[in-house]
Amino acid sequence: MIEALLVLLVVSTFILLPTLAMSSWQQTLEKRFFYYQLDKSILHLQQLAIANQTSTRIDLYPDKQVIVFFTNREVLPWREMKLPKPVVLTGEHSIRFKAKTGNVSSTQPGTGIPNIRFKEGQTTVLYQFQLGSGRFEKK
Repeated sequence: MIEALLVLLVVSTFILLPTLAMSSWQQTLEKRFFYYQLDKSILHLQQLAIANQTSTRIDLYPDKQVIVFFTNREVLPWREMKLPKPVVLTGEHSIRFKAKTGNVSSTQPGTGIPNIRFKEGQTTVLYQFQLGSGRFEKK
């Protein structure tokens, strides 16, 4: 009887440990993929503003934890981006890319430099746009 319980305990341990490790690993991959996708979406939206000579914008909705990419001329298949579980969007505003130049402007109150801010527990991830160029830096 005791041997059966011991075997059951050992087997359960071998089954549960990888499952717990996979959950942490999956969250890490989801966060990395989200930031990679965000980088590429921002650059693509800026290029659309330049190539199509029409303004584009990024709308931030922290209440829904969604980022919406908007252009006047075409519907983007990746228009709405939901945030993964551990990442929290802070600040509700829009970031615009001007037609022809791709330069950036914002409706963000307080600061003249547009940014997108995320919280991951105690860590803050900041996408800060460069004035004039429309480029951004991830900090």
